[in-house]
Amino acid sequence: MNNISNTKLSFPVDKKITFGRDPSCDVLLKGIGVSRFHAVVFFENGNWIIKDLNSTFGTRLNEKPVTCGILNDNDIIMLGICKFKINLTNKGIILEQIKEIHKQKTETSDIDKSITIGRDPSNLIFLPHPMVSRFHATFRKHPKKGYILEDHNSTNGTFVNGKPVHISAVEEGDVIQIGPYRLYLDEGKLHHAQDFNKIKIEAFGVTVRKKNHVLLDNISINIEPGEFVAILGPSGAGKSTLAQALTGQIELTNGTVYYNGLPMREFCSAFYSAIGFVSQQNLLRPELSVIETFKEQCILRLLKDSLYVEQLERINQVMDLLDLSKIKHRRISRLSGGEVKRVHFGIELLSSPTLIFLDEPLAGLDPGLIHKFMLLFRSISTKGHTILLATHTLEQIDLCDRILFLNEGKLVFNGPPQKLKEQINSQEISKIYEKAKELKAEEKIQNAKILSEKTIRENQKKIKIKIYKPKSISVLKQVILLTIRYFKILFRDTRTSLLMFLQAPLIALLLAFVYKPDNDFLPISFYFCISISAIWMGGMNSVREIAREWLLIEREFRIGLSVFAYGFSKIIVFCIYGAMQAIFFGFCLNMFFKGYSFNLNTLVLLCAACCSGSLLGLCISSFSRNVNMAISFLPIIFIPQIFFSGILVPFDETPLIGNILSHLTIERPIFSMFKKLVFFEERILSLNDWTGFINLSLGLIILIFTAISFRKYIIGKDI
Repeated sequence: MNNISNTKLSFPVDKKITFGRDPSCDVLLKGIGVSRFHAVVFFENGNWIIKDLNSTFGTRLNEKPVTCGILNDNDIIMLGICKFKINLTNKGIILEQIKEIHKQKTETSDIDKSITIGRDPSNLIFLPHPMVSRFHATFRKHPKKGYILEDHNSTNGTFVNGKPVHISAVEEGDVIQIGPYRLYLDEGKLHHAQDFNKIKIEAFGVTVRKKNHVLLDNISINIEPGEFVAILGPSGAGKSTLAQALTGQIELTNGTVYYNGLPMREFCSAFYSAIGFVSQQNLLRPELSVIETFKEQCILRLLKDSLYVEQLERINQVMDLLDLSKIKHRRISRLSGGEVKRVHFGIELLSSPTLIFLDEPLAGLDPGLIHKFMLLFRSISTKGHTILLATHTLEQIDLCDRILFLNEGKLVFNGPPQKLKEQINSQEISKIYEKAKELKAEEKIQNAKILSEKTIRENQKKIKIKIYKPKSISVLKQVILLTIRYFKILFRDTRTSLLMFLQAPLIALLLAFVYKPDNDFLPISFYFCISISAIWMGGMNSVREIAREWLLIEREFRIGLSVFAYGFSKIIVFCIYGAMQAIFFGFCLNMFFKGYSFNLNTLVLLCAACCSGSLLGLCISSFSRNVNMAISFLPIIFIPQIFFSGILVPFDETPLIGNILSHLTIERPIFSMFKKLVFFEERILSLNDWTGFINLSLGLIILIFTAISFRKYIIGKDI
């Protein structure tokens, strides 16, 4: 009794009805979320009972997850994506299948021939959205395998039943997701569901614990598509945690979240590109202009096959919406607080996300700007985008459709602003914080039909779901884009660049107070000083770079930034910068010291020292959580360069452990090569110390990429 061919099934009272994919089941189901043995319905003690058989996606009764429940007439049960209406009679039970796609479909396509799907108007199924590739996928009938869906290496992927696919067989009832669109195969035709840019969120019993601390406590809510929802509450109440739980950013201890009736956990990859995050922190580079920021983010966020004209059109649309066109050539550092917030928000709007989470975006803004932003959020939500606004601000809160008020991780209010005013018996909504302690957590409404309800089984085996990351532009293009970006940032930060380049003449001047400039002979200690100084300069140039960008690159990792592109661009920029500084340092030494030989050989060694110092600084930075930690680590790593260089104690008099540690310092091979080059006049290319130097440099590069890769893994690890 296949659910595709039968819409009404009748069973007598004495029949125990099994549901599932296994051929032995009484009701054989197809489609996503159906387990082999999913559920059973039976008559007992005068009632029809439905019992879940520990299925993967669970069983829902009247939209609520249940393990066991009593069925009444006209109830709706849902197994996977299969829905049935219950009709009870004196003789037994009638199951009537509900096919919602017939209510939602906007177009159907005949599948006797290949169907192309994409953003280009020439496709048979035209899906005009920034997250859909020009020629995204092809759907066709296969003589042996039935129906086949093939992804054409699209940026954001093609998903069948929540899993990314390249080539996949498609059966009746399967859910195909491309960008924000859903398609179904039903009765030999491909249907396009009319839910573009709309997500209905259902959360049941959402609980989040961190160690012994409960961050969220058994929260159940429904959010309709296009709702503008404000999440209020005192500091530490769980506002950001709730938004992160609803958008799949954190793992739930208990509970489950559904998007359009589909489990968020299993479909996280399919919905990943449809969710936008606007953090409280300013994640913009102050040295870049507004238009430069939008252009580079457009290249990273939009599709690989998007044309330059399409990118400019999208940028202009967002800028016009946020009133940024007049200031597009102004640097971020010269913008007001409200303008910076608009740019930050605009970056997330480039890809037109369906669900947008805003974490305290109104903090620090004056009432006039708050009013403008709230009107903006309201207008965006009316276009079908669901907005979750976590905020302390109460101005203009009446513009929201709904308020969720949290206190100590519990939901104490869920409803429209006016209802909240009535509940606190005041038209001044600001009094809610005063009366928050008087509000009690909403009692879970118990349905008399439900015998046992759990939104997630604590003993359920964890399912590892790997998040599908969007494919950005090629790694080579990313390297070029980031290298240009960092050179702009470096040279536009004139104060820092000036201080960096002043190091060379200042160090040369200080050395002139130690060594007589007019001497024809300079001692070995002089070459130790210039080599260690070059390493220090390189390290100081780069030690802040990665540590200060963690939050910023976390955002870009989520949109497809390559670890190799990020790390390699940093290495290129700071090695070139270090080489320039080394050349300037050598020129200053030549001016101050008569006995210093300013030639290609000494210049190569100075460049090698400065570049390796830059690698050392980047390595320290990549293992540091913040800039302060990186700067604190620099002396700890730098001082051994002096101790184990051989200048204080000859290596043949050094303890064994000290001799071994000396091989892990950059200064040892650099200083050794200076000695051999200047005092023994050996040829620079024949120096055997290059092997140790190159190995150390490669080791630093490997450590840099390892640290960045680990950071990316932490961000996008399996949930």
